[in-house]
Amino acid sequence: MFTLLIVIIIIALLFDLVNGFHDAANSIATVVSTKVLTPTQAVVWAAFFNLVAYWVFDMSVGNTVAKTVDNSAITLWVILAGLIAATLWNLLTWKLGIPSSSSHTLIGGFGGAAVAHAGFDVLNSTEILKTVAFIFLAPVIGGLISYLIAMVTIQRKFVIKITISILLSVLTVYVTYSLKDALDIKPIMIWIIGVLLGLFIVVYCWYEIVHGKNPSHTKEGNMYKKLQLLSSAAFSLGHGGADSQKVMGIICAACIVYANSYRGGTDNDMPNFVKEYNLLHTTEILQIKYSNEEGNLKKFKPSVGIFGSDIIYLDGNKIVDVSSNETIYTDEKLNTKVSKTNPFLMALENDKVNANNFEKVSKKLAKLEVYSDKKEVKDVVTNEVIFSNNKINPKYKYAKIFAKYIDEDGKLLAGHKLETKVTKETMPTWIAFGCYLMIGAGTLMGGWKIVKTMGTKITKVTPLEGVCSETAGALTLFTVSQMGVPVSTTHTITGSIIGVGATKRLSAVRWGVTISLLWAWILTIPVSAIIGALLYYVTTFFS
Repeated sequence: MFTLLIVIIIIALLFDLVNGFHDAANSIATVVSTKVLTPTQAVVWAAFFNLVAYWVFDMSVGNTVAKTVDNSAITLWVILAGLIAATLWNLLTWKLGIPSSSSHTLIGGFGGAAVAHAGFDVLNSTEILKTVAFIFLAPVIGGLISYLIAMVTIQRKFVIKITISILLSVLTVYVTYSLKDALDIKPIMIWIIGVLLGLFIVVYCWYEIVHGKNPSHTKEGNMYKKLQLLSSAAFSLGHGGADSQKVMGIICAACIVYANSYRGGTDNDMPNFVKEYNLLHTTEILQIKYSNEEGNLKKFKPSVGIFGSDIIYLDGNKIVDVSSNETIYTDEKLNTKVSKTNPFLMALENDKVNANNFEKVSKKLAKLEVYSDKKEVKDVVTNEVIFSNNKINPKYKYAKIFAKYIDEDGKLLAGHKLETKVTKETMPTWIAFGCYLMIGAGTLMGGWKIVKTMGTKITKVTPLEGVCSETAGALTLFTVSQMGVPVSTTHTITGSIIGVGATKRLSAVRWGVTISLLWAWILTIPVSAIIGALLYYVTTFFS
């Protein structure tokens, strides 16, 4: 089993490499076709920002891909067949110059192999339907944003142009900030969006001050060529974040399936050095999603600790002592009524942690790490059942921390949903960094056939239009990826390029090429699924 796991990891990393050069065109098509950068410069530029995405994105997309099928009902052979199917379809479409979705081919291959193994019941229909919906929604969203940005950009009256730009930028940052808790958006993501839009406004103002009285097409073109470096960097960042995660999710799913096999009593053939350094140790965190009285989406992601005889846990911006039923911190502020002899406060004092620094205080509590075993969610450390069929195990030592979220019978309250998810903290660092590194290396290899399709066949793209399409694509990837949707970078940038072309006239878009691409997108998931199912039968027959 260990050997099979290693084979899966190697193939998964190779898939990321293929994904890099297959989807390199998404990041560099417009910047190459507008001659802002040479092909070599463009792939180096894109590959660098693919790698930078490691420090920006979380695992939202990775978890969605891993959860498209029920992990408790799959095997390593299912994952292997799905990966090989996805790689074959990627190589075929790359050879033909068709910009298909690597995300969707992976989901299709994975799902098809899983159905061949355990039937259609193993599929998570909600996640599958959400992914299928965004085959059409991603290019539409990218196109609409691109059209709006282009219309503002070509506005000749500076005051109107800058006023609309500022209003739209402020609105975008505000909406992103308001959704940060619901979508687990990292603060750095909000900063990136704000700085990206802010720099555009600064450059527009600079151009008006320096060249406003004596404008020319050449000067304006040079300005947009400089801005295109920024927009292509942003899109490459989004590409790296969105596309690397899906392979991370598959590798993590494989590690969890392997771990569950020896948790269930199967002999553990893992080498000692792998155990010693936790090279494959992958777990999940537990969270409960629900809507509060105002209708806002909330998540309970417990962190817990035992101090003295007291159980302390984190609930959002509160820290609660279960034993005394006291709230130690409210809205990140220390409750002055709590006794200084509280074991948790005494532990903070002994460790010289500033009790007024909520961020450092909360880190004294450990995330509740779990794993799924069929319909049960278990504690990784103690192997105790926490929930079984959404019902709490009353004997579990931390059962009381869930009191707010269960009814008298111990079942989750109506409208509450139990979820488990992998984070960067619950998996080996090398998995995340390795996937980002491989997609960056793949991008360095380029994908020139698809560059030609994306950069010239859909519509003729100028530097101004390149800026608009790449910015729209980046904003779409930043937001939709945080929702956990494995949106296709291919579909997104294609829709954005179409949106830009439509600002000139609808006939500027070569709709024949676009319709051919749409058929390729629609066929990707079912064809990959069929290949995945066939490969599962072949691999298991000879195993």
